Amino acid sequence: MSNEAKSALLAIGVPFAGVLGGIVALSGSTATVFGVPILFAWLFLWMPLTSLCLHLAWKLFDRKDFEAAERAESAAASARIGEQS
Repeated sequence: MSNEAKSALLAIGVPFAGVLGGIVALSGSTATVFGVPILFAWLFLWMPLTSLCLHLAWKLFDRKDFEAAERAESAAASARIGEQS
């Protein structure tokens, strides 16, 4: 599996499965967490968890590619500036 696929799976697939699985599993529940229906608590919990998944996907799979592209772009810009001088 490529890094792009792993990144997409972690950034999109995991939160999607978490939210959808929670909806399916908890939709009929009458339980509450601090007075909030458990389904709403589950969905609110996935807001920061989704951000965490995005962060991990960036750190684990995407950062190196981005930094390499930035270095190449910076070198090309420096070369253009050097040609103009």
